[in-house]
Amino acid sequence: MFGKIINTFGTRALAAVINLGIAIALSQYLGPAGKGVQSLIITTITFVLVFANLVGGATLVYLVPRREPSLLLLPSIVWTLVVSALSFAILQVFPLVDKTYSAHICILSAINSFTSITTSILIGREKIRAANAVGLVQPAVLILSLFLFFGNSPSPGVDHYIWSLYFSFIFSAIAGMIYYQRYCGKIRFFGMAEYLKVSLEMARYGVLNQVAHVTQMLSFRLSFYVLDRYHGEAAVGIYSNGISIAESIWLIAKSISLVQYARISNLNNREESAKLTVSLMKFSLAASLVLILPVLLLPESFYLWVFGEGFGEMRYVIQALAGGVLVYNFSILAGHYFSGTGRYQVNAITSTLGLIASIILYYSMIPSLGITGAGFATSLSYLFTSLILMYLFGREYKTWYREIIPVKGDLIRLRDGLKEMMNKKPGS
Repeated sequence: MFGKIINTFGTRALAAVINLGIAIALSQYLGPAGKGVQSLIITTITFVLVFANLVGGATLVYLVPRREPSLLLLPSIVWTLVVSALSFAILQVFPLVDKTYSAHICILSAINSFTSITTSILIGREKIRAANAVGLVQPAVLILSLFLFFGNSPSPGVDHYIWSLYFSFIFSAIAGMIYYQRYCGKIRFFGMAEYLKVSLEMARYGVLNQVAHVTQMLSFRLSFYVLDRYHGEAAVGIYSNGISIAESIWLIAKSISLVQYARISNLNNREESAKLTVSLMKFSLAASLVLILPVLLLPESFYLWVFGEGFGEMRYVIQALAGGVLVYNFSILAGHYFSGTGRYQVNAITSTLGLIASIILYYSMIPSLGITGAGFATSLSYLFTSLILMYLFGREYKTWYREIIPVKGDLIRLRDGLKEMMNKKPGS
């Protein structure tokens, strides 16, 4: 398990470096306003993907150990196509972004969802390295495509970014299918009665799971649309870069939680799952603190040098977000504990309450305080959600707050884990 966490962290760290390069390229070539449009496009794609995962997505991780992967595949794909078509109609009525981009957003969402489906099945089979490899393809192809388009165009624009997304999403989807066939075999077809039965089961788990993701995403990114309304696309561009850097410390927690979720989904012992979760929380929080402190010390001139003119205010966004981002480590791992034990309703209720708090905070602080207000409002919403989840987690594992304090034995276990990983044969 430790080796899988390290592999996941290494892959995600590399992806994070590539994504930072993408953000820098987009900022330098498009400026704050263009970066703002790009942020609204990719955020809207993410929202569509969350709804596409109502049948499929992360719920597959829980169902794959219990059902035939081929049986889960077709209902997930059909639902993706339905959601993408509905999303296009909705974006025509409620233009969250320029209508010029609506069709692209929906097609790209469908392609990205196909990748999410195969990746979730791989994680359910605990093929973490394969899932990580698929996840790395998208940012790698994207940055290469961006430099190809931007470098050969006299006036780079958002359209070049969209075509780069097509290349990266398609290559990632192909990689996902290759790994699926390697570890799950050829796709089999079943009778309508079997598909209907499993679809109802997927919907039941998926709705509970995705309500949490929908409300969580709204809590995280509704600020983009509120900021755009009151302060314009340039403010969104600056804020989106700041929040991306601040949330990059979740690289550790999300790397751990991917393996944690797969492991807990294959366990039947809640006490063992809770103990595992507390141990992972302890390491995640300590490592995240080490990462965030140097970032807080970077001066405004650094962001101007890296991202270009107009991005100096990123420093204040990151400072406003730091506390909430750090505390949210608890939410990430506690949330995956409840998901891994099949209790998606806990995350759904918690995230819904967090969304209500976020809406109040965003509309109270963003109009008058701008991007800094958006940072403080988001940070407070992270804190609010984390407190609720840790209260619920503490009701069934009452000693977590004592066990989360680091002790000497933790370093020994970390050392032994590293040795185990180094001595492990490749492919084992």
